[in-house]
Order: sequence, then structure tokens, then C-alpha cells
Amino acid sequence: MIRLITRIAAVCLLALAGCGDGGEPVRYTASEPAPAARVSVPVRSIALREVSLPTHAAEEGISVADSSGAITASADRIWADDPTRAVTLRLTNSLADLTGRVVASDPWPLRETPDVVVEVRMEEFVAQASGRFVATGRYYVAYEEGLGSDRAISFRLAETYDTDSGFAGIAGARSRIIAALARDIARRGLR
Repeated sequence: MIRLITRIAAVCLLALAGCGDGGEPVRYTASEPAPAARVSVPVRSIALREVSLPTHAAEEGISVADSSGAITASADRIWADDPTRAVTLRLTNSLADLTGRVVASDPWPLRETPDVVVEVRMEEFVAQASGRFVATGRYYVAYEEGLGSDRAISFRLAETYDTDSGFAGIAGARSRIIAALARDIARRGLR
């Protein structure tokens, strides 16, 4: 009798799980990358402007580029947060963790002005069907007067992902790309 009740309960649970689908899109968020070694920078505070993403990367559907370069976005696999906001916040947090400094995205929330302002403009920010997530572009570093020399630095970063892991693999690679960009900004831009 107990086995029969257990089987009926299992069947009911499976039926209920199927009812909840309703064709809703599946949302993905980038996982938190492993902590990296601190990078020493000569400033106390860093403002990060909203990251400029290409149109395909700013949409909520997760985009993938095929071997011909054609980019398609999934309608049923989407980012859990607005991509521009998510990338900006993740980069802000990564820079703060790496440098140990006060880092905030615009609008600047503190009374004292930041020592440096960083602006990132992505030209390419996409998963490739071959198993690489690529980010290219340029970032700009503008110091308060007397604190350092302004810079404009190009970057080209790539992280691999297991294509068998699907969209979860893409989300992980996106997270690692953002962490790699934070390291690049800290090491080359904020020196």
C-alpha cells in the first residue's frame, strides 16, 4: 500500500511539474567567477559608466553567432536581468573585488567625486557556436586632474565554454569574460 501511494504521489508531482511550464522563457544569470588575486591601483575610488553593448548583446534573448558570423537571439532562452544593467553591475563588482577600492556605477552615489572614471564600449560581445565567448572593444580611463594620465585602451578577450552545456555554458563564459575585462582594466588602465 505504501508503495502504491508513493508511486501515485510521484506521478502527481511529475504531472504538476509539467503544468508549470506554460511556454515561459528560461532565464539565465551569469555565475559568480572564482575570486582572483588583488591588483594594486593608485586610486581610492572608481566610477564606472554604463557599459555600452552592441544591440544584439543588449537584448534579453541570448545571442549566438554561427560560423558565418550570423547572430541569432533565442526567444525562449533569455537573460535574467537587463543585459546592460547586469554587465555594468558585474563589472563594477569585479573591479571592486579585484582592487579593494570603492567602485560604483553611474550615477555616482557618494559625496566625494571619484578619483577616476572608466567607460567601456563593447564592439563585440557574443557567444560563438564554436564554443568561444568573445568581447572586443575599447575602454577609456579619465583621471581627476593631477592623479594620472587619461588612457584609451583596446581589448580583445575570449573565454571557451563547453557547447554541450548549452546556455548555462554561455552564461558562465560571459561571467568569466567580465572578470577578465575587470583584470585588464585594473592592470593596464588603472596603473
